[in-house]
Amino acid sequence: MASGGSSDLKTAFDTYAKFGKTEAQLKEKDIRIDSKNLQKMMKDAGVIDSKYTTQLFDNDIARVLGKLTSGGTYPKGIKTFELNGFKALIDQVADTKKTTADAIIAKINSTGGPSLANVTGTANKDITGRMTDHTQYTGAHKERFGEDGRGKGKEGRTDEAKNTGYVGGYKGDGTYDQKH
Repeated sequence: MASGGSSDLKTAFDTYAKFGKTEAQLKEKDIRIDSKNLQKMMKDAGVIDSKYTTQLFDNDIARVLGKLTSGGTYPKGIKTFELNGFKALIDQVADTKKTTADAIIAKINSTGGPSLANVTGTANKDITGRMTDHTQYTGAHKERFGEDGRGKGKEGRTDEAKNTGYVGGYKGDGTYDQKH
């Protein structure tokens, strides 16, 4: 079983397990890491390279999950890891790469968390700023926003029909009984 730097490994595990999760998912008491975040961790750490590809890593994930589900540690059909299963995965990766688990753990601990490399940014902030400025809308579109610039939602997008019983377009609603 992988041993070295267990507190640092737990920190790295928690950081990558929480990466990309919503607030509701983070409130769950049992933090687990999925294969997408595992791949990100291994790529950031440099464990996945030209010789040890993502396909080989996926095979290792399947092997470890198979052992854990058949051994009764995990329920059948689960596709995520908790910390002890993650340590077993590190041992499997070390066997496949013909290295030690401590070397893999050292690489993981050196990452410092998920990188945001190759994340799509705003192409041109001036254009985005112009397009999202509610004061520049004209005509019917400006009715979609309140005084504070926040959207009105459905109220700003639809014209509710008044079903008064009169013919559409009749302007004298409520004037029938009045004397002229």
